[in-house]
Formats: sequence, structure tokens, C-alpha cells
Amino acid sequence: MEFSFDPPERQGAKWRPGLVGGVFADRGMCGRSMNRGLLRFHDTASAPAAQATVDAMFRTRGLDADVFAFDWLARQFAVTSRLTVEGTPDHTQTLRTVVVLDPFDGSITPWVDVQSFEGALSVPFAQDFLLPGLFGEWMNAVSIDQLGFDSCAGASVPGFYGGKREIGNLTLDSVEVYLAFAQQLWEHGQKNGPGSPPPHLATAKGQ
Repeated sequence: MEFSFDPPERQGAKWRPGLVGGVFADRGMCGRSMNRGLLRFHDTASAPAAQATVDAMFRTRGLDADVFAFDWLARQFAVTSRLTVEGTPDHTQTLRTVVVLDPFDGSITPWVDVQSFEGALSVPFAQDFLLPGLFGEWMNAVSIDQLGFDSCAGASVPGFYGGKREIGNLTLDSVEVYLAFAQQLWEHGQKNGPGSPPPHLATAKGQ
């Protein structure tokens, strides 16, 4: 699979969080989408909501990370100085490691050094991680051929409440709404303990 940029959709301002700096902003990648929405790079409009969810779900567990990109499942690609690419603690906090932070199940997946991120996209393992086959099947199921920059395939039932990452559990959602939904369920589970039933949400996901 080859990666290519989709036609520009927006003129978003450059996003330069502290741990990422201008690695992507200086190359004009902010607000850009690749492969029909498979992977996208944050701008100043999209990043704050994603950063808030990352802080709520992961910073509370000791992981400081700055978001810079996200995929069709709203998994957040971020840079941290707390972990090595092998996933072990970096007590020097001098590294800049890309981690994938998943609101679906709260998982943390170390990838590569931030300077190696684009090169890693050509590696089959990294490409498979993005689940392009499922992406294509899901787009057919929801009758779209391009996923908008602010949209995602949001899980109706998150993994931490027993949901599966399958087409029947994925709906076309606003990224911001889905992240808020996942964060609300996550915080409820953390407050009430393992096995607690999900809350009755005041606002349904996707509305």
C-alpha cells in the first residue's frame, strides 16, 4: 500500500505542540488527510479536543503525550518523552517516541521515534496496523468513498465495555463527539470500578 495525500479540505493553522514541534507543521502536513481519510494530521482546530481526551484517559495514568495525527478509528498518534520505542520507561525523558493511544480500549502502542514516523508508514507491519482492509469494507457499508477530516468510525460499544472492532459496531461519527463519548465511558468505568455497567448517557453518540 502506498500513502498519498488527499486533496486539501481545509486551511487549518499549524499545530506545534511542545513534544512534536515543527516536525509536521513545517512541512505543510497539518490539516491534511491521506488515503481517503485513513490517516490525518491535526491542525489547531482538530487537536484540542483530541488532546483533552488523551489527557483524561492517559495522562492520569502517568503518560504525558502531545497528539499530532489520528486515523479513521480516531486512534491518536502522539509523541511522548516517557517511553522508548520498546515500551519501557525513559527516565531521561530525552526521547521523542510516537505512541498510538486508542480511545476504544485505552491501549498504548509504541511505534517509532518521531523523526522516523513517515518512513515507518512504508513498513507492512505499520500499514497493517491501520487496518486498510477493514477501512474499505466499512466505507462500503456506510456508503462513502472518502472519510471527512472531522469524521471517524466510532465504536458504539468501546472495547473496555466488551465491544468488538467490527463493522457492526462502527458508525459514522464526528471525531469530537466520539472522543467525548469514549472519554465519558472511560471515566465512568474508572470511577465505578471494573465490571460496572455503562452509564445512561445524556447525549447519544453521533447526535
